[in-house]
Amino acid sequence: MSLHADLTSVLSTLDQVLERLDEAAHSVDGERREDLLVDLYEVERHLRSATRRLTRTVNGLPGTT
Repeated sequence: MSLHADLTSVLSTLDQVLERLDEAAHSVDGERREDLLVDLYEVERHLRSATRRLTRTVNGLPGTT
């Protein structure tokens, strides 16, 4: 498998993880667990940043337009 395909697969997995985190945050919201909700949003923020960085990396691979 090519590097591009591997990294694209990682991006897909990150998208799925982000969806699950969003679902988890919605299930916690309103349960007076502000500490847990803040942590979930912080993890989500970092993963979104990593996703953007990885997307730039994939787009910068040789042969990618």
